[in-house]
Amino acid sequence: MPIVKNREERLQAINSRLNRWGNRPATTEELAALCQVAQSTIKQDIAYLKEVHDAPIEYSRKPKGYYYTRPFNLAASITLTDKDLTALHAAVATLNQYQHLHLFDDLRGTVDKIDKAVRFRTNAADDYGQYILFESVPFVKGSEWVDVFLRAIHAQCVVEFAHQRFDTEKTKPHRLFPYVIKEHRNRWYVVGWQLDYQLIRVFGLDRIVDGSVQITNESYDAPEFDANIYFHQALGVAAYDNPPEEVILSFTRQQGLIFRAQPFYPFQEEDVLVDSEHELRVKLSIIVNKELVFELARLGNSVKVISPTSLVQELSEFLKSAWQQYMVNS
Repeated sequence: MPIVKNREERLQAINSRLNRWGNRPATTEELAALCQVAQSTIKQDIAYLKEVHDAPIEYSRKPKGYYYTRPFNLAASITLTDKDLTALHAAVATLNQYQHLHLFDDLRGTVDKIDKAVRFRTNAADDYGQYILFESVPFVKGSEWVDVFLRAIHAQCVVEFAHQRFDTEKTKPHRLFPYVIKEHRNRWYVVGWQLDYQLIRVFGLDRIVDGSVQITNESYDAPEFDANIYFHQALGVAAYDNPPEEVILSFTRQQGLIFRAQPFYPFQEEDVLVDSEHELRVKLSIIVNKELVFELARLGNSVKVISPTSLVQELSEFLKSAWQQYMVNS
């Protein structure tokens, strides 16, 4: 009898045995002899079939043995390479960062199955996920509304809700035809057409008043909206009424290398005006907003705004205001 060493081959052998012989239970000893492995290995394979493939396996105490409670066909096995397993470890670790979202309630069981399947195929020492560290993705208020607005977007329905801005204690009702949900810096936003204002507006889901959200049966013929084009023009997430401007930035050599490797805004090679051992100067077509000012302020003296003058003045005022907080009176 050939020795069945490969787990997938053993699973097929066990599945074939349990589907034969009039559903007569197969003992652990019989299956171990069939696959030429230890009984402990067979028990692990049985657990794998139940947990990963949802095989309808039961154990009969008299006579002792495993059997199927109904006919079951094991799907064709997929051979996974080491590269596949590495990618799956990384995928599971990534998905686990968003377990707090109600949107992924149904997916969580699937992720667990993938996780178990990958772990069964590898040793604990090969768990590449333990070597991947992510920025913390905490539970944020408002994430519970993500799936609600997604359902409304899919159904193309108007949503009614009350919203409270950060700068006021008052709440205000809104009627919104939602376009997209967008995540930015661990906060969730809904972007849509505000029916009363007849404008595109963005609302932070964490500022929505509990119990106020209602998906209506009302449909609405809102203007077409392309989120990729709309948000491609600016940093962050907000309603933008002003068009993009030509912004020229001069980076130090070191910061230029960083910007090339990980730009905070996309650019083409033809947008590079100067690339020398001292400077990287680029031209960006971008909407000037607070997010851009914050990003440039974060880079400090490693970047200089060449134009437009309005951005130079806005950034100067921002930095001056910050510096004044630390001035020591003589």
